[in-house]
Amino acid sequence: MQFGLKLGSNDYNYTEDIFYFYNNGYFQYIELFAVPQSFNNTIDYWKQFSIPFIIHAPHSFAGMNLSLPQDRQKNKIMLQETFKFSDSLKADYVIFHSGVNGNIEETINQLNPYIDSRCLIENKPMKGLNGEKCLGSTPEELTFIINELKTGFCLDFGHAICTANSLRKNPFDYFKDFLAFEPKLYHLTDGDYKSEKDTHFHYGKGSFPLKELFKLIPENAKVTNEAKHESDISLNDFRDDYFYVKNI
Repeated sequence: MQFGLKLGSNDYNYTEDIFYFYNNGYFQYIELFAVPQSFNNTIDYWKQFSIPFIIHAPHSFAGMNLSLPQDRQKNKIMLQETFKFSDSLKADYVIFHSGVNGNIEETINQLNPYIDSRCLIENKPMKGLNGEKCLGSTPEELTFIINELKTGFCLDFGHAICTANSLRKNPFDYFKDFLAFEPKLYHLTDGDYKSEKDTHFHYGKGSFPLKELFKLIPENAKVTNEAKHESDISLNDFRDDYFYVKNI
């Protein structure tokens, strides 16, 4: 398994830990969230690291909702910046959310001019943190998006658990439909196994059956830990997560 460190493009304060943790094998790649309007001020910082990158495009919380026609112009600017990050850092993949409170056809139309072999669609919970309706939460919606855009798939286990809870389904039965998409990348944190909303806890801080979940992931797959960092100057929480996984 390749373990991924999730950071935002404005996260400047972890330089020493990034070098140390990477050189000591705590992670094998960085998944970098492309904060809007940050490319010019941050790209030279990230280019100093000889580390593989994956880029995560902005989502609705960061101002990019691909499912709304009225957002087309500002989304275009953020999409262009996302691919500037990807090209500059030679990213293996670029991850997208499908949007909220809009329609899938609009998402497809907005993404279509930019899609290439690096692009992945990530599944979402059915309900957002503020009660919004997330698109791309069910296998049926994802089948439509993936077939239309010819993209790959990023399986977020926490999001799938949330959707299964919304639909009153057994999450492990539900995973089978998502695994059929042959994910190129996985997201896995801890969380509330009974909740419809995602929480991004550190490993061991929630109720996810982590040992069983990791068994579903292929041996050489990429797995990003998206748990929220507790410190602005240290990645020790990520180090603790790494050793937790090594011991389960």
